Amino acid sequence: MDMREITDTIGTFKPELIPKETGGNLDDYEDALHVLMKFMGSMSSALEQVSGRGANAIVYQAGKRMGHESAKMMEKTDDLEKALFEMGEVLGHEFYYVKWKPAAQDSYVIQKDNEVTVKLLFMDCVVRQTLRRTGLPQKGPLCYLLYGYMVGAVEEVMDLKAKVDIDHVGPNACLKTLTIKWSAK
Repeated sequence: MDMREITDTIGTFKPELIPKETGGNLDDYEDALHVLMKFMGSMSSALEQVSGRGANAIVYQAGKRMGHESAKMMEKTDDLEKALFEMGEVLGHEFYYVKWKPAAQDSYVIQKDNEVTVKLLFMDCVVRQTLRRTGLPQKGPLCYLLYGYMVGAVEEVMDLKAKVDIDHVGPNACLKTLTIKWSAK
């Protein structure tokens, strides 16, 4: 089953859209999700306690590898807008994001020398919701898993180097800057 079949137009999960033939009580899915969120939060916390700040680097690399693998299903492009749309189709259902710019800025995309940057506002993020549910702070290992995933996907789709920087984290949204370097890997 495709997640688009059980989400609304912005990717919010709608349990009432799960077909009856999948079995189980709809409440079971939500309960299972909450248990999984607690499990992920506990794992993230334990990893950070054992590995210290190195935990972020470990999960970043794991996320980057996952992003490369997931993006192999996407169409290759050198067009940033098309790449963001493709990634939104894959990431958007669990990590809903939109391009963002300050009011005074003319364009979402800023090009300077061999770099292009775009700010992305992540709103409906399962990582942030997991951290809130488990009482853990943002900018920890689970966040770095998402950053790595995003970077890996961009690098795979565009065949360029990328990075994600955190501008702001908050309870309702996180703002990140995606930078793409227009030079060979």
